Amino acid sequence: MERFAIKGKWFMVMSLVLSLTTMSVLGGLGKWPSPVTPALAQVAGPLIMEKPPPPEEKKEGAPATCGPMISDTCNPIGAGKYSMQVWWALSFYPGVFSQNWRSVNAGGNFYTFYMPVKFTYGPTKDMEMYVIVPFIHNWVNSVTVPGPNGETSASYSGIGDITAIVKYNLLPEIDWRPAVSGVAGFASIPTGHASRLNPALLGQDAVGTGALTFTTGVNLYKWLKPVLLYSNIWINSPVNLYPIGSNPARNVRSREYVTFNLAAEYPINKKFVALLEMYSNWTWNNLNTALGYQTPQTVIGVLPALEFIATDQMSFALGCSFDLAGKNGVQKYTPMLTALYTF
Repeated sequence: MERFAIKGKWFMVMSLVLSLTTMSVLGGLGKWPSPVTPALAQVAGPLIMEKPPPPEEKKEGAPATCGPMISDTCNPIGAGKYSMQVWWALSFYPGVFSQNWRSVNAGGNFYTFYMPVKFTYGPTKDMEMYVIVPFIHNWVNSVTVPGPNGETSASYSGIGDITAIVKYNLLPEIDWRPAVSGVAGFASIPTGHASRLNPALLGQDAVGTGALTFTTGVNLYKWLKPVLLYSNIWINSPVNLYPIGSNPARNVRSREYVTFNLAAEYPINKKFVALLEMYSNWTWNNLNTALGYQTPQTVIGVLPALEFIATDQMSFALGCSFDLAGKNGVQKYTPMLTALYTF
C-alpha cells in the first residue's frame, strides 16, 4: 500500500510539472489556445462585421415611342444625334366652319396631300434644333362657285412655309414635376406661294401663309407609369409680308393665334403603343378665308393612332385626325402615316 501511495504522489508531481511547462511554452508564444474559426472571422478590424454594400438601384426609364404625330415632343434629342421624320397625310374637307361654330357645305370636293419632312439635330446637351419642309398638293372638283372662266376644278403643287424651331430643356422631369422645355423660332417662314393668286385656280395655289410667324412657348412631358403625357402651349405672332390691296382674295392673311395641344401614349407591349391627341388653335380675329388657304384658324380636333416600334432607331405611327369644332376656317379629317428614323 505504501508503494502505491508513493507512485500516486509521483504521478501528481509529474502532472503538475507537465502542466506548468505547457503553460510556460504557450505564454512564451504570447497566445492561448482558441477554438478553430472560419478564415473571414479571423481578419482583424471592423471588416469582420461589415455587410457587403447593396447593389445600386437602376431607375426605370420610360419606354421608347414614336412620339405624338401632331403635338411637339418635350425632351430634346441627345447631343450630336440626328433624326429624320416624314409624314404622308391626305385631307378631306366635308365642310367649312362659320363664325358661329357651325359647319356648312364646303361648296365642292376639296383635297390636300401634305408631306412634311422634319430634320432634327442636337447641337449640345438639352438643346434641339429642327426644320420642317412641307410639300403640298391641293386639288378641287365640282365647285358650286365657278372661276372667272367657268372653272369647276383646279390643282396646284408646291413647297409650303418652312418651320424652324429651337428647343431647350429648362427643367428635367422629377417625381413630382414634369419636364419643361422652352420653344422659340418661326412657325412659318414664307417660302410657300401666298400672293398674286390666280383666280382660275380657285384658291388651290395658296400653299403658304405669306407671313413670318414668330413663335414662343413651352412643352411639357410627364411619365405617369404606364402613360406618357405631353402638352404644348405656344403663342404665334405673324407678320404679314404682302399688302391686302384692293382685292383681299388675292392675298392670304394670317393673324395671331395660340396653339394648345395634349397627347397621351399607352404602351400596349414592347412593339405597339396607343396614341391619343387633342390639338387646337385659337384666334381672336374674325377673318374668313377660302379653302386651300394655309392660314391659321380656330379649330379643335382629336387624333387616335397606333405606333409601331420596329427597332431602336426606326418607328412608325398610323392615325387619323378629325376637326370637331371651329370657326372661320375649314373642317377636315386627315388619315396620316409617319416614319421616324434616328441616326
